[in-house]
Amino acid sequence: MKGRWLVNFILTLAVIALGIRVHDELTRTESGSRLTDLIASNLQLIEIARDGDPLIRLGRSGYGWRMEEPLQIDAEPAQVERLLGLLSAPVYRSFPEDAAALGELGLDTTRLRLRLDTLELAFGGIDPLGQHRYVSADGIVSLINDQFYPALIAPVTAYVSRRLLPHGSAPVFGRIAGIPLAAKALSNLESLTAERVEPLPASFNGIPVEVKVENGDALNFLVSPDLKLWGRPDQHLLYLMRSAPDLPENPTAVDPAPASPEALPDDFGPEDEVPIDPEEIFAPIQEEGDPVVPMPKSEGLYAPTADPDAIVPGDIQLGAPPEVRLTPHGEAPPVVRPRSRSRGLSSPGSAADYGVGQDPFAPDPQFEEPSASDLRGQ
Repeated sequence: MKGRWLVNFILTLAVIALGIRVHDELTRTESGSRLTDLIASNLQLIEIARDGDPLIRLGRSGYGWRMEEPLQIDAEPAQVERLLGLLSAPVYRSFPEDAAALGELGLDTTRLRLRLDTLELAFGGIDPLGQHRYVSADGIVSLINDQFYPALIAPVTAYVSRRLLPHGSAPVFGRIAGIPLAAKALSNLESLTAERVEPLPASFNGIPVEVKVENGDALNFLVSPDLKLWGRPDQHLLYLMRSAPDLPENPTAVDPAPASPEALPDDFGPEDEVPIDPEEIFAPIQEEGDPVVPMPKSEGLYAPTADPDAIVPGDIQLGAPPEVRLTPHGEAPPVVRPRSRSRGLSSPGSAADYGVGQDPFAPDPQFEEPSASDLRGQ
């Protein structure tokens, strides 16, 4: 009888020892083994793909991480850092995918995938014994701690920066309900950080607030009367503040940014165009102080064109024929050349300066007719 009890006792101890050994084998971290060899500071792209949810794509910019999909907005640094802790997660056990029943491990579907640059990780179910998460990457299935899973299933708004204004955007002017804000209010808005960010309800309404930043962009918000809820309609986001910011007003503040030109209405058509007056467009250039003389329609642009081959009526009165004058020696007078601006001409010359309207065959007014005695001497 005592021998049977002794055998049972020894078998019980053996089972306990075996259980402890199996548990230690499953929970023991392999020396120096991590889930990936990636370095967080070298990453440029993060993608979280989940069944039934929009793709979350984050890209590294010059000042940190920025969400590229499904919104274009700064990313929350704390949330991204929480997710990237996965890179150095210790591996408790690993084995090849070919030797595993992926369906039983929850890895036969693509319900949750994480892409880190070119590395893609697929997340499966939970190990019932050690409560570790199955992760597949590069043909290897690993068991890791499940503390990173909440970051993978967090909503899109969890990855949105809790800062109200974009990073590096210093406000230069602001209005609340149409009244300009004081400089102190702009400083408070620059450092304003929400406690959390949520989707903006469609029924949300509030006081309009406009904030202009250094690059010329204007951000528009709807703010609750207690200044604790800040809605951003263009991004469909609602920022929940722990306390209301101090926003003193300054009605005398001036908007430094020039007013943008008014856009044409949607129903603007050809019938709304202002007709162009040719008399105004092609009017002669007038000097300052000169009386405005309209151009006759019989001259210049409006001069009627005559057919050179048309028969001239016999009863028309013709003018005197043009006179052709030569110098006494039968030579043509020198052509008057336009004066160069290098001779002190500070402004464009008149028509006379360029010889316009002068008869090239007329005698030079500076030429002296020879006297009779000069002719006899020759």
